[in-house]
Amino acid sequence: MPVKVSSYMSSPVIAASPYDNLAHIRNLMIRHHVGRIVIVEDNKPVGIITKNDFIRALFSRRRYTKPLEEIKAEEIMTRNIVVIEENKSIKNAAKLMLRYSISGLPVVSREGMLVGIITLTDLTRAYAERYQGKLRVADVMRRNPSVVSRSHSLFYVVDLLSKDPAGKVVVVEGGKPIGIIAESDIAFINTLALPRDVKYIKRVSTAKGRATTIRVYAMPIAADIMTPNPLTAKPLEDLALAADTMIKNNISILPVVDEEDNLMGIVTKIEIAKAITRL
Repeated sequence: MPVKVSSYMSSPVIAASPYDNLAHIRNLMIRHHVGRIVIVEDNKPVGIITKNDFIRALFSRRRYTKPLEEIKAEEIMTRNIVVIEENKSIKNAAKLMLRYSISGLPVVSREGMLVGIITLTDLTRAYAERYQGKLRVADVMRRNPSVVSRSHSLFYVVDLLSKDPAGKVVVVEGGKPIGIIAESDIAFINTLALPRDVKYIKRVSTAKGRATTIRVYAMPIAADIMTPNPLTAKPLEDLALAADTMIKNNISILPVVDEEDNLMGIVTKIEIAKAITRL
C-alpha cells in the first residue's frame, strides 16, 4: 500500500498572516527551527515564505534599505502555491516538489483547509525508515556540485546559492570538502559571530590635503560563514543510511567522497526525493 502524506506531514503548521512583517516571520523561523512559513487567510493557504525569499528580499535593490518591520509578508510571499491533499502518496508529493522545484507542500483537506505541511525533510525520513537496501548513494548522487574555495567572497557565494538546485555550496580545499554553506547561513547571518580580524582594515587617506586614518570594512569570505568539518558519505553506502544520517544530524547535504576523501559529488534531500519517485 502506498505511503500516505498524512503519515509523514507535520501538524500543526507554523503559519502567519499576509499582513505580518518580515521581522515577525524571521522570528518564527528562528524560534521554531523551520525553513518556511505558510501564509493563511481563513485557515486556507494563500502563500508561502522560505529562507530563499529572505535572501531575495535582503538583496533586492527595491527593499534592502527598508527595515524588516516595514516589509509585509504579502510583498515577498510566493502566491499560487502548490498544495497536496492529505490522502495522497509521498511519491506524489515527491513528484510535485521536483516538478515545481520547491522544498515543501502545504497539506490540505478535501475542503482546502490547511491541516499540515510535508517537506523534503519528511520525505528523507520516510526513505530512511521504509526503503533500506533499495539504492546506493552512487545511484542518485549529483556529480556536479556547486563548489567554492575558502577565500571566495560572500557575493560569489550568494550568486552560486541562488543558482544551485538545493541552495547548497561545498567549500573545498585540495579537492576535499572542508565546509558547507547553505541559504540559511546567508539569510540569517550573524555578523557579530564573524571573526573580528576580518571586520575591517586601516588605511591612511590624504583627502583634503591631510593624512587621516580610515577603516575599510572587509567582505566576509566563504571560510567565515561555512559550517566546517561536514559529514560525508561513500558512493557504495546504502542511500537509506545516508538519509538516516541527514535526519539524525539535522543536515540537508552529504558530500560524497572516495577513499582518499576527494569530493565525488553530493547527496541532498532533492536526490532522496528523486529516489522515492523511482520506487
